[in-house]
Amino acid sequence: MAFDPGTIPGSLLQEYAKGRCGLLVGAGASVGAGLPQWGDLLRQMVAEAKDNVGISDEKVSDYESLIDQGRYLMAASGLKTDLGSFFAGFIRRVFVDSKPAPTELHEAIAQLAQLQFVLTTNYDTLIERTFRKNDPDVTVCTFKDAGEVRRSLSSREFFILKAHGDATKSGDGIILTEQDYRNILFKEPAYQHMLATMFSMYTVIFAGASMTDPEVNLMLNYVASTFAPDSGPTHYALLTKEKINEVEKERWFKDFKIRVIPVSSADEYAELAEFVLALAASAAPI
Repeated sequence: MAFDPGTIPGSLLQEYAKGRCGLLVGAGASVGAGLPQWGDLLRQMVAEAKDNVGISDEKVSDYESLIDQGRYLMAASGLKTDLGSFFAGFIRRVFVDSKPAPTELHEAIAQLAQLQFVLTTNYDTLIERTFRKNDPDVTVCTFKDAGEVRRSLSSREFFILKAHGDATKSGDGIILTEQDYRNILFKEPAYQHMLATMFSMYTVIFAGASMTDPEVNLMLNYVASTFAPDSGPTHYALLTKEKINEVEKERWFKDFKIRVIPVSSADEYAELAEFVLALAASAAPI
């Protein structure tokens, strides 16, 4: 069943029309391009560590057990340490050298002319490649570019923020583990302020993210700790109706002031792109 544009909350339509929205893109948005989500990425890291570092079969089994249990952050910490100097090359091969092609969702996102920013936890280049078809000079930042983000926000210029790093610059830092995230919060105070500003001043729409994404949870828990959730704008998350229940919906709103907009997971999440196109059309000139 196609997405019903009538289910888009009127308050979100108003905020988007006023240019007060940002979009957070999670790992699910890249699945259609053939890129891995957390579990599959970690399993690829296990194979890489076995082949290039020679970790024992016992350790391989331990990692597989952690992954099967959904203990992704613990597995990620160990694997990143084990891979050492091989980690940056691995990230580049998976997310850049594999030459993933932008999906219909990425093409739809590029039509959101009223967005202030796209914030992504993904390492791939799918978003910026799509936007550069229309604007070769689109601003792309990482967590190290807080000054540029601040300038773009002040001047109301659109930008893309790759909050956890860029696979094309993997030597400059890829945020994968909980310790990585704590390190940038400790060593990059401007980054703390930047995230707080984005979530406290703009309505953020989540696409391709889920409650099980460790990196999204790390970000949300930090943002929620910096100000009272009820003091900022309402945010919206496109979550699959097949994978979220009423208790989870309630927690998203009470804990993070995020209102859930249910979409179907059928047809490779086609409703995500349909939602984005409907939102873009809502503010298009007649």
